[in-house]
Amino acid sequence: CCEVNRRLVINLARLASRFGRGGRRSLQYRILILHIMALRYGLVPNHLTDDPNDCMAVTTDNDTITVEQIVETMIGKGSTVTKAEALSVIEEFEYAVVDSIQKGNNVSTELFKIAPSIVGVFSNNQDAFDTARHSVKINLNAGRRLAQAAANIELKKVNITAIQPVLQNFTDQMSKVVNESFTSGHVASIRGTTLKFNQDDETQGIFFIAGDGTETRVDNIIKNFPSELMFIVPATLTSGTYAIEVRCIYHNSKTLRTGRLPYELVPVS
Repeated sequence: CCEVNRRLVINLARLASRFGRGGRRSLQYRILILHIMALRYGLVPNHLTDDPNDCMAVTTDNDTITVEQIVETMIGKGSTVTKAEALSVIEEFEYAVVDSIQKGNNVSTELFKIAPSIVGVFSNNQDAFDTARHSVKINLNAGRRLAQAAANIELKKVNITAIQPVLQNFTDQMSKVVNESFTSGHVASIRGTTLKFNQDDETQGIFFIAGDGTETRVDNIIKNFPSELMFIVPATLTSGTYAIEVRCIYHNSKTLRTGRLPYELVPVS
């Protein structure tokens, strides 16, 4: 299969050289698709089950496509819209979506569905929203076209040669909520694979990353095991949405490896 695809790519490249700029772009688009058509994944031990032989899939070495690359793809397919026009329309679309969400609406498109919700505990039915105890969470789900696309993704199993932290579950030990929120100043835990790090090295550890890129390293570590980390969430994290990363340098290596929780979390009180 791989040899057939390789020959096909070579033949398409040769064919593209016979066409003008527009033809080359269209064919180059199809050649690009051949290269990135597979979702690559590998298997790692699953420490969340009782069977020591169980594994879980981790996607690896897959490209991230930017808006500009998507626009280039549109132009390469023969669209009469210019790059500047396409980028302008996308910017207006994004602004309109954000504006709708800020007005408290849900948004539903063929690509995605967005719905804001509120997380946090209310003491009684007379209580009201308090930014110190509650947060607004943005829920994003696939729309019809994305859901259909997921069923058509080609998969390719690969060997994971470079060990990296794998974050499977984040648990707020106070509320027992999993992969949704955390309580600032209280205990939380992460389960996964190859999580242990050197606490004395400030480049390694558990990091909360805010939407603006600000990073907060966890200082108070309770457990530092390969399959589980337990720690106290920094008390300063009281609002916003956070990505969680674990960074490690493994034995006989000088390379910093990073793993990220596949969910964004919000603080609650």
